Amino acid sequence: MEAAILVVIMIAGFTYSAIKTKESWKNRCKRTLKEKYGKEPEKKEFKRELIRNYLDTVGGTQQVDEVTWNDLNMDDVYQRINNCDSTMGEEILYAKLHYAKQTKEEEELLEKRIAFCEADDEKRYHLEETLSKLGKRDEAYYIPSFIQTVEDFAISNLWVYQMLRILLVVVVVAAVVFHNIYALSALVVVFLVNLSVYIFTVRLKFDQEIHMMGTAAYLITVARELEQEYRKDKICEELAPLLPVFAKMDKKAFLLNIQSRNAMGDVFEMLQDFLLGVTQWHILTYMKVLNQFMDNQEAYLKIYRVVGELDAAVSTGSFRKSLPLVTVPEYEEAKQLEMEEIYHPLLHGAVTNSMELQHNCIITGSNASGKSTFIKTIAVNVILAQSIHTCTAKRMHLPHAKMITSMAVRDDILSGDSYFIKEIKYLKRILDALSEDELVICIIDEILRGTNTQERIAASKAIMEYLAHHNCIAIVASHDKELTELEKTGYDNYHFSEEFGEADIVFDYKLQKGPANSQNAIRLLSFTGFPETIIERAENIRSEYR
Repeated sequence: MEAAILVVIMIAGFTYSAIKTKESWKNRCKRTLKEKYGKEPEKKEFKRELIRNYLDTVGGTQQVDEVTWNDLNMDDVYQRINNCDSTMGEEILYAKLHYAKQTKEEEELLEKRIAFCEADDEKRYHLEETLSKLGKRDEAYYIPSFIQTVEDFAISNLWVYQMLRILLVVVVVAAVVFHNIYALSALVVVFLVNLSVYIFTVRLKFDQEIHMMGTAAYLITVARELEQEYRKDKICEELAPLLPVFAKMDKKAFLLNIQSRNAMGDVFEMLQDFLLGVTQWHILTYMKVLNQFMDNQEAYLKIYRVVGELDAAVSTGSFRKSLPLVTVPEYEEAKQLEMEEIYHPLLHGAVTNSMELQHNCIITGSNASGKSTFIKTIAVNVILAQSIHTCTAKRMHLPHAKMITSMAVRDDILSGDSYFIKEIKYLKRILDALSEDELVICIIDEILRGTNTQERIAASKAIMEYLAHHNCIAIVASHDKELTELEKTGYDNYHFSEEFGEADIVFDYKLQKGPANSQNAIRLLSFTGFPETIIERAENIRSEYR
């Protein structure tokens, strides 16, 4: 008797502890959701290969190629923006930054969703709470590729599992009716057979597919909640015509996901999982859901996109609120850029700059003066403008255009390309991108630095003149003063400068009109402690070339 009481007390204590642990976890999640909006996202592991699955699988016309993406450190920019609550949101946001091309209707819908978030904190919190139900488990990132190849995951000989379920029902009824040793023995045998089939089929063979199906099916459940809850707010109207095709889908299909996770849960959940498993519920429900997806792949992927875009919009609103200065872009038909107090989104306390660019331009200046950062700032903001309708500036006017860069060139050991070969390939792809049908904004940092001075100047001038006669806005940063003589071919001159002290150099990082008239490489050698003999020799050699 005492032992039984002790067991009951232990079970009650275990249950109470489990309930309290879950409550504590839920409360932490609620606090996180309420506090993170408008804050810079916390640093976390960046699962690049997972996050780009939608981009790689569903595809689409990418405006931003991988060279430009890497030149601009756009993975870091993405992480600065990403405050999404679901894998769908993270994947869609990543894809949108690559597409960098929205219709006017898409921009208006994005602004409506952001306005919804800004208007009512409590409503926004409930929206994020609903989106967060989808979670960020690794397998969920693969849903788009899973849905596109869903027919490959069908289970054959389904009739066997149906017969096992029927047989289980028959022996249960027989055991209740006859209540003898034979009926009970038959029940035990069938129960063990069904349990074995469940363990060796579901657990060992199809557990991953069933888990994936449950995760994919749960998106439909959440999409229904979103459509019903925010119908009046009109922030996800696209869901309404898409959801009816999944009306026959078992509303409890998402339990596939929960049941699969129960293998790592507490003893009660595991017991529930195995009891459900002997009925072959997992396999039969899996195939019902799979058939629904096979018949409606396109509709499902549209639902996936809409839910992801809604989450990405919330994240964009949070990004805007976290910035010291932000604006929405204004588009111009003219081939010009106007930027007021523009800055790079990754820099804290960044120096802002303004520019009205009605021609191509060349930006000169000393080492570390700010040339590369400024042209990256322009490029990043052009992409943000056309992808999430957001610019880190006080004002930004620009034309719709394709952004392409040649900046962070590196040797390619595997292909055998030298620095210079790699560089001219990057430049050639810019020339190949030029089109009369679409304006191109091309940004080049230290053009042709990989070759000798004489040929560099000659080839650079030829390339820049070629760009000036095509449908593009060219922005070139260089140390070569010889390139500042291209004003007659449509290049405006800008520069960054510095002030020299006795023991240091002070940069103000402010853009100024006209070409640079200073150099600082030798002084930097001096300030960083190079031997005086090297400094003197360098000064003498420089004077010989004047």
